[in-house]
Amino acid sequence: MKFLSQIQPVSLREQVVEQVRTAIIEGRLRPNDHITEANLTEQLGVSRTPVREALILLEREGLVVFAPNRGAFVRVFDEADVEDIFSMRTALENFAAELLLPHVTADDLAQLDSIINQQEDAIRRKDFNNVRSLDMAFHRYLVHNNNNQLLTRNWEEIVAQIAALLYMRADAMPDYDEMLAVRDHRAILDGYRAHNLTAVHEANRRINNRVAGECKRALAINNY
Repeated sequence: MKFLSQIQPVSLREQVVEQVRTAIIEGRLRPNDHITEANLTEQLGVSRTPVREALILLEREGLVVFAPNRGAFVRVFDEADVEDIFSMRTALENFAAELLLPHVTADDLAQLDSIINQQEDAIRRKDFNNVRSLDMAFHRYLVHNNNNQLLTRNWEEIVAQIAALLYMRADAMPDYDEMLAVRDHRAILDGYRAHNLTAVHEANRRINNRVAGECKRALAINNY
């Protein structure tokens, strides 16, 4: 009986996407930085074809913009972008709650609780890269457990933008209280435990409104 599937090689394009995406999200490539194909091919040791394809995919993710006759640049977010991104996140995550809440299981609640505990531990250890990964993992669990591919695809399309904004916030606010996210997640989890859709919706709206405000302040601090 066959119980394993063949391992698929990761394409050069996907490897380039991952490296450039991470560099943008973590601020090693800054807003409005010029990304040249020649520089990427030299640093990564690949041909121009996967680099060109990767930049097109990153444009679709909202991390890169192309200027006519000038090439690719790291996207500069403004306040309207922040508002759009977080209002969309609220809508998608509230829709996810509507789908999941009638079917949420004790195992789902335990998995979510475990993610929160891991996040809290990472904060104590000051492992902030893991903190943000676990933050996204909490929300990803709620979205992906709905078996709604359109919802998942739309949510995933804005995840990289959210991650970039949260790293920007961390850069602008070095004393930011990361435990706020733990309390946010516990509020959402409490709503799921109580099977209270209104409570989940209100928590999602309140949290995203607050984080959007923080990201707007970070834009002002960084003069973007």
